[in-house]
Amino acid sequence: MGFFGLMRSFDSAESSFEKIPGGGLKATIHHALLNNVKIKHLVWWFENIDGVTTYNGQDFNGLEVDVYRLWHPYDHIKVAWKKKLLSPQGRVLPGSVMRIKETFGGYLIEENALISRFDDEEYNFDFKKFGLKVGELIHAYKEVEGGVKFKTEMTIRCETPIIGGLITWVATKFVMHEKKIKAWIQHNIEESGESEHFIPKLYDHAQSQ
Repeated sequence: MGFFGLMRSFDSAESSFEKIPGGGLKATIHHALLNNVKIKHLVWWFENIDGVTTYNGQDFNGLEVDVYRLWHPYDHIKVAWKKKLLSPQGRVLPGSVMRIKETFGGYLIEENALISRFDDEEYNFDFKKFGLKVGELIHAYKEVEGGVKFKTEMTIRCETPIIGGLITWVATKFVMHEKKIKAWIQHNIEESGESEHFIPKLYDHAQSQ
């Protein structure tokens, strides 16, 4: 149960999990249409995901809450920009770093996410350990009639020469293993499905201020 009622079920999306060359793991999710959502809504959301709101599901007269909690009220704990680089137009740039704290499937996640791409087609970030890239998360979106087609893809694999194979083995056994990734798939389907219930409203409210 989410803030706005029942969350989307696992079967609402097309998802896959696979083992990839080099010992890595990959999960891909093609979400059901995000109804009445536009690219501008998602871009604004990812830039302002660390904000607060008084939106209560009907109006803006509720108690103040982190907007991140609206996306997934019982899995999300806190998100904050550790480093926020902005273009002259105010857009968040690659090289920015976000600190994410959440749970899914009983696992506590605390990670720094390095933004690698952020534009009107994709919002992606890398996961690093000891300065080495060990994985990435891709958010790809395309505006269509009625809303946005949204895909998320997580890959865990280190391609650093010589030691990449060992790091990949450690990462897939102890950091982001198969059971944890499959729990993330369920979590991501749920949070992404909540987007249509509040992000456009938060965007419109922000633009009116």
